[in-house]
Amino acid sequence: MYPLTTSVHGPTSIEHSVSCSFTGPEVRNVVVCRASLLQVYEVVGSKATLQLISEFKLSGVVSSIASVLLPTTKNGRKGIDALLLAFNDAKMSLVEYSQATASIVTVSIHYFEREEFKKELILEKSPPVIRVDPQSRCAALSFYGDRVAILPFKQDVSSDADDPASKYPFHPSYVFKVTDIDPKVRLVVDFCFLHDFIEPTMAILFETYQSWTGRLAARSDTKSLLVVSLDSSSHTASKASSTSTPATSTSIYSTRKTAFPILYQTAHLPYNSTSIHPLQSPLNGGLLIHSTNALIYVDQTCLPGIAVAFNSFYGREHNLPAPPPADSLGPTPILKDNLLYHSTNVTDYKAWGCSLEGAQLAFINPDTCLVVLGGGGVGHGAATGGECLVVELVGHDDAGRGWLRRNGGVKRFRAVRCGIRGTVPGCMSRIVGGSCSSLSSSASSAKGGGLKDYFDEGEGVSDMLLFLGSRVSDSLLIRVREYPGVGALVVGTVGKVSAAAAVTAMDEDDDDDDDFPRFYLKVCDTLLGLGPIRDMAVGEPAKYSDDAFTPGDTVLRRDLEAVCCVGQEAYGALGVLSQNVRPKILTTVELAEIKETWSVKCFDPNASEADNEFHKFLIMSKEFGTTVLKTGDELQEISDSGFYTAGPTVFATSVLKDTAIMQVQPNGVLLLDYEGKLVQNLAIGDDNTWVVSCSVSDAYVVLLLNIGDLVLLHADEAEERKLSILLEKKDAAITSASLFCRPAGSLNLQTVANVLTRQGKSLNFTNDDEAPLASSPTNNKRKRADSIDQDSKANGDDDDDDDLYGGAGASTSKPIQPVEVEQRNGTEQDTNTVIKEEIYCFAYKDNGSLDVLQLPDLTPVFSVPFFSHLSSTIYDTFDEVSEEDRRKSEPGADINEILVVSLGPDSESQDVYLMARTETGDLIIYKAITHEDVTPRVQPARNLSTSADGQTPTTPANTTTHGGFPPIHRLAVSFVRVYHSHVSRDPVTYSDGDGDKLKPVPKAPVRPSFVKRDYLRPFNQIGSFGGADGKTGSFYCGVFMTGKYPCWIMTGRGGGSSSVTGFEVIDGMDVPKGIDIEEAAGCTGKRFLRVHPCLVDGNIKTFAELHNVNVPFGFVYVNEKGLLRLCQLPWQFNYDLEWPMCKVSLRRAPHKITYHFESETYIMAASTPFPFNLSKAQQAAALAAGVLDQGEELEIVSEKAKEDRTGLYFASTGAYSLELISPITWETVDRFQLDEFEQVLCCQVVSLDSKQTTTGKKLFLAVGTGMCRGEDLTARGRILVFEIIDVVPEIDNPQTCHKFKLLHKAEEKSPITALCGLNGYLVCAIGSRMIIHTFEDDTLNGIAFLDTNIYVNNLTSVKNTIVLSDVVKGMWFCGFQEDPPKLKMLGKDFNPMMAYGCEYIVDDDMMSFIVSDHDKNMHVLQYLPESFQSYEGQKLIHKGEMHLGTRVQKYIRLRKLPPPKPKFGPIQFSKQYFCVGGTLDGGLNFTIPCSEKLYKRLYAVYSRLVNNLQPLAGLNPRGYRQIQTRNKPVISSGPPGPKSILDGDLLFQYLWIPVPLQKDIAKGVGSTVERIIDDLLEVMSGTEYF
Repeated sequence: MYPLTTSVHGPTSIEHSVSCSFTGPEVRNVVVCRASLLQVYEVVGSKATLQLISEFKLSGVVSSIASVLLPTTKNGRKGIDALLLAFNDAKMSLVEYSQATASIVTVSIHYFEREEFKKELILEKSPPVIRVDPQSRCAALSFYGDRVAILPFKQDVSSDADDPASKYPFHPSYVFKVTDIDPKVRLVVDFCFLHDFIEPTMAILFETYQSWTGRLAARSDTKSLLVVSLDSSSHTASKASSTSTPATSTSIYSTRKTAFPILYQTAHLPYNSTSIHPLQSPLNGGLLIHSTNALIYVDQTCLPGIAVAFNSFYGREHNLPAPPPADSLGPTPILKDNLLYHSTNVTDYKAWGCSLEGAQLAFINPDTCLVVLGGGGVGHGAATGGECLVVELVGHDDAGRGWLRRNGGVKRFRAVRCGIRGTVPGCMSRIVGGSCSSLSSSASSAKGGGLKDYFDEGEGVSDMLLFLGSRVSDSLLIRVREYPGVGALVVGTVGKVSAAAAVTAMDEDDDDDDDFPRFYLKVCDTLLGLGPIRDMAVGEPAKYSDDAFTPGDTVLRRDLEAVCCVGQEAYGALGVLSQNVRPKILTTVELAEIKETWSVKCFDPNASEADNEFHKFLIMSKEFGTTVLKTGDELQEISDSGFYTAGPTVFATSVLKDTAIMQVQPNGVLLLDYEGKLVQNLAIGDDNTWVVSCSVSDAYVVLLLNIGDLVLLHADEAEERKLSILLEKKDAAITSASLFCRPAGSLNLQTVANVLTRQGKSLNFTNDDEAPLASSPTNNKRKRADSIDQDSKANGDDDDDDDLYGGAGASTSKPIQPVEVEQRNGTEQDTNTVIKEEIYCFAYKDNGSLDVLQLPDLTPVFSVPFFSHLSSTIYDTFDEVSEEDRRKSEPGADINEILVVSLGPDSESQDVYLMARTETGDLIIYKAITHEDVTPRVQPARNLSTSADGQTPTTPANTTTHGGFPPIHRLAVSFVRVYHSHVSRDPVTYSDGDGDKLKPVPKAPVRPSFVKRDYLRPFNQIGSFGGADGKTGSFYCGVFMTGKYPCWIMTGRGGGSSSVTGFEVIDGMDVPKGIDIEEAAGCTGKRFLRVHPCLVDGNIKTFAELHNVNVPFGFVYVNEKGLLRLCQLPWQFNYDLEWPMCKVSLRRAPHKITYHFESETYIMAASTPFPFNLSKAQQAAALAAGVLDQGEELEIVSEKAKEDRTGLYFASTGAYSLELISPITWETVDRFQLDEFEQVLCCQVVSLDSKQTTTGKKLFLAVGTGMCRGEDLTARGRILVFEIIDVVPEIDNPQTCHKFKLLHKAEEKSPITALCGLNGYLVCAIGSRMIIHTFEDDTLNGIAFLDTNIYVNNLTSVKNTIVLSDVVKGMWFCGFQEDPPKLKMLGKDFNPMMAYGCEYIVDDDMMSFIVSDHDKNMHVLQYLPESFQSYEGQKLIHKGEMHLGTRVQKYIRLRKLPPPKPKFGPIQFSKQYFCVGGTLDGGLNFTIPCSEKLYKRLYAVYSRLVNNLQPLAGLNPRGYRQIQTRNKPVISSGPPGPKSILDGDLLFQYLWIPVPLQKDIAKGVGSTVERIIDDLLEVMSGTEYF
């Protein structure tokens, strides 16, 4: 058994985020890490929307991320930040963004996984964490719990000109052990760098002796804080060993011991302190310690600190009575009178009962932070997940407040509960401004600089953006506006208050808690999340119309959708995933002869503005004619019009700004008015010459003739509206052409002259002169970091603290532009520069070259001689390519169509895409990237244009170069290939049946068509809306590719209301004075191009956008069976994601879900939280056991009732219920409430023996529960068996036609942890025993049992075999004998394993088992009793191992779809079963079996790809897939990497690498490109359920 594993849907849970200027010097980027997926967003516009710029799949899971400014690199000098990425176990990569290739470039990698650093016998390794000095002087990596690596960055390279290592932006790194600072520093909990110190200064939160809640009486207050200075000069002096080290190799480091000056330290901090946050000026030098119950402020003059307590547990853990002394307890560092808990040092908000566990915070002014809670208890007013608090650090009497804070020091805290919640936080980042210094935020703290940049002193207001990432819910972009709380301001107004008046008001009312600044909070944008996937089920999608899809007579497919249980508590939801777009069919008309379809609109002066937006005509071309329909209330055929109907139509569209209609027929071009009356008929060609293809851009028309000629037409925009021939080009050898119009003022497809003028570079200099260098835009980051000392002296700060701090001057800089100013590509368009509208013709020639010609003279402005090689990035080429060079080059792809379109959410956020389709059906997409740095070239440009008479001019008019730059008329762009997962190639049929694929069957010749077919059909605005308000939905623009494997190439445009309500007022709470909530923004497009297949209706022959009164924003297509469909996109789905997704908010946590195929409904187990009271649980257990009678009460219950629990939050549990859900409206149609303290542990629809049906089988719902009433009481459980029955629905709700019917319930002495069906029997895991039951007369009877391990969490069966997984002991394989009933263990895994999900995988007569474990590995095991290694079958053999990088919680086994039905003979059903896995990161993967021959061929390709592909961030894909275990890994023979499992993520990159590299790899493995691609298609064939 040789499986292939590939990720089909990337992770969606956001683990880490950082805000920086990564893609440009003045660009506001948010970089998020979703496990191994790195995404780069840009905050755009005054509305602050998030647009996805790039995403990168890494060969490793990012454990920490930070941004840094490298002043010695090219990007750093421009003010562009770099990223530091940390990976397990101790790796760090330094990467920058390349604007030319729109990818990341590895600057260096740093590897610290040395044996002398590792700790033996450590099962749980601490993930590496990165922190960066705020002034970018160094970075620190904490790894293995007690090691820290320091990477110093160079600040000035002028003195190192003779050093070979001067090109590297860093000095050699050095590693030290934390005990070298102080022997008490053992386990590092968190660390950070402080702001504005002359030397890099690090604060370390550590723990010498660990403790936990159960040992607080013996050991509490175990955390300590230490602040040390890192003398960077002593470590940057030595550079010897790193001079010969390449920048992309492992860095050399030193391990020598060094003295670290300790500035101050404090001990006896709360044991549950988790993180520290550095404060900025004027509180620089101070730290905010984050613990579960309080926030604590400390600095050098405030020890042990000032605290604000948010619940009554603060101080209780310190006051527990000490146990009797015992030598085994070890040191007990208990301070009896800890001043940290003294009332004078504590601001008391204990009555709130808020838990800060998992909370995130960010400072919104110098002494105020916004805290978002991660969750907590319930009851007694306790906080819920996502609740927002505003906490102010109140200074002394003369310190000032907020933005007018003058002095440091904290006297007490002031806090307010906002009464709203957003999302459960996982990370929090403050968005950088355009020209401010780099701000970075890790997952545990919000660090950064330049807070003053967000404050407008003239207006007295501040405006900033916060990104709130979440692992278990949607992530939010929040806008926080602050206005002075002086009473004169009212909601919605912005008043101008002088600084002196504001200071006076704040100083006078310092003791008044009501005098709080007014904050406006608004959710500007949302990133949808789908994690964690707790459970998953597949079912049939909802039918939106009565018309069924007809994929074809030979295609056998079944449509399914994946429904996932995601989120927690109030953020619980069902995520519905569908890989294919399933249109909503409104009308179906049978029109078998239609070949092509176009919809046109035209301005009618007599119609309303809304009517003019509708399409007026639908033109349908046939083989020997054309039909024209008028689209009004009905589709009516018109015959008395000026349209050409005697033959086929080549093309039809609106021209002249939608004021006229143009129809192109093989021998002419017709121009018509809005009524369809003929205005002009321009004849083209003759009987032997006709038009085969056409491209139109408003007033210009390019015609391609069958003899290879090109004709350029122009339509006069005057009143005459006449077409005229501008140019005819003989023997142009152009096979496909596409016109593109660059609008006036657009920043896309800029010429060299546009770029140089916009950058302020003069074009009036000779060739011998040097071009003036562009000034670095606002690169004050480095200047401000280098001039801290001078700024301090200039400000006259002569205090003693100047020896430690850099002074206030370091944080005072020129205010940046307001947040509302949109900044694109690092620069703003010069108001004096006018970019005119230009028309370009993209022409692909039969020799494989691509030329971009500027109209109307067809002047060449961009040339690619070998475009058919499909390189990753294509550039403008000046050198002429000889015919001999073309003959020597490898032949490329056979491209038959190209299309150039501009796509994006709005006119200001458009990207130009070049799309191509090959003869084999492959879809190629390129994105245009403007070069801000024009590369100097001295070669003269060659002229590829010809005049109308066919002669080639010798020199173009404007080919002169200036200052070594390219000709100013050339395009300063490159095209970067966009990768997608849609494979539209038809598999090859082979005559040899043994799998060698040596004899391909030749395909039948295709009859040549009279006119060329256009497969790529653009659309501008398609979408639909619905929901309660009728506005939920979105618009999309893009391209639809027709053919046998059609797909949507689309990007969102927004337009509808958001499906997320933004901030929500918490039940029972009011929004306090000073906090105002603005309405959430509507749905916005993410700008990233998505490709979604549309295979549900088979081969699509033609497609057209259609917008009229009956089909608003819809479309029309014709399938292979000749059915014309009028359709819309279902509004419930969001298509701006990797897969179309519908997220159904439940406001409760879903845990289990299963699908009932007979009733076509889902059964879900969900819970709502309620406080767990141990005394009440014990009371309920006593009543259930019969110890007490009804009405009696335990003594402990009455005692606990008298206890004052004000400010204490309870541990929470769930009130569970079973819900029957309709997939049509996703509403609950029936509910079954479970008992108190009863939890659903397993839920599955099983087929059991029944006498009620003719087949002897019937579907029932089996539910296993457990009742947990505390750890000192035995857990019990119940087995519930339901039937889903049909009932009479409610009058106004037809979905309520099904109900639960409880048939059987059985009390058990142990919880039922897993169950499944087995040949009509029910198998249940009850505690540590597995029992097989029969179900007769609505009663379960046990017939066989087997003692199992500790806790069985999965059961699955095939025929009479069972596979079970245990949370500790791994996997067991069992067999069942019916007569006599007997259950026996056949084999088990001898290695301990914390198993998550398990399932069978079947390949014909071979059966294996796959299991996912806690260490994010996947194992393939097999039962081989004949193997001597299996001890006669007792041991399951490990046949394959692979590291996935994520934990798979649920596997679902599906049978592969059969191949197309043959003309003669029966259907050949597949004998392979593959598995769909849902991960805790919110992703999906496929595990597919393949034959041994296929495995060997693909493994050879895999080995070549590892060596030939450049890895991102310097990561090794083979090493990433090496299995990782908690124990020391077993040494095995062979190369590292996956064992007997194919890495599909790497293998499918073969489809998108350049053609020459494809051929080199194929030649190296002794195969062909077509054979390798066919192998990949064979693996994925039959998995198109979704």
